[in-house]
Amino acid sequence: MPWHLRRESPQATQPRREFAEPLEPQPPLYRSPTLRALVSRLTSEDGYHVLDLGGAAGANVEFFSRFSSRLQIADLPDALASGDLRSLLLADPSAAFRKVLPVTRDPFDVVLAWDVLNYLTREQLGCLAARLGRVCSQRALMLAFVSTTREMPSVPMVFKIVDEQTLFLQPRSPAIRQSPRFPPAEIERLMSGFAVVQSVLMRHGVQEYLFIRS
Repeated sequence: MPWHLRRESPQATQPRREFAEPLEPQPPLYRSPTLRALVSRLTSEDGYHVLDLGGAAGANVEFFSRFSSRLQIADLPDALASGDLRSLLLADPSAAFRKVLPVTRDPFDVVLAWDVLNYLTREQLGCLAARLGRVCSQRALMLAFVSTTREMPSVPMVFKIVDEQTLFLQPRSPAIRQSPRFPPAEIERLMSGFAVVQSVLMRHGVQEYLFIRS
């Protein structure tokens, strides 16, 4: 399925940007420049196959419906926490991701990874990237948030899209755990097959990424 993007200015073709975002309202409600960048590349005339790796949120389904899109919920954290898959993820992460993310007739054009990458090991991250490369279309876009703080929620949060630049964060648990704090260079290396289009360090300690399948 061809990938359709808005016509971009010459400036938009320059190398990806890395910059620090000025002070923003803290979660649970905040503006996401990377979500805005992703949405700016979509057109209302074209349909997209969207893969949400996080928990189900009706707001996200409704939001992408304006682009005549189909959104598929994977809820990767819950799926991989189940008995058999949890063991398989430790023994053979590639096989685990093949079960959770099977190849479909229509490849995915957009992936919403949210904060899921924070809860995977380096080996698992590499295997996930390889699997996403198999199930995504050429030039597919992926949104991902990586923690840079010492601690983070014990389980992934649910992200709800309010509008094209605003997110509402819903914690699943008040507990916290140590953050892996993957540095940007390591994220780029592990996400093989995807190139960083934009990287934004938010003031509340999250590095936002917009990837494109290369």
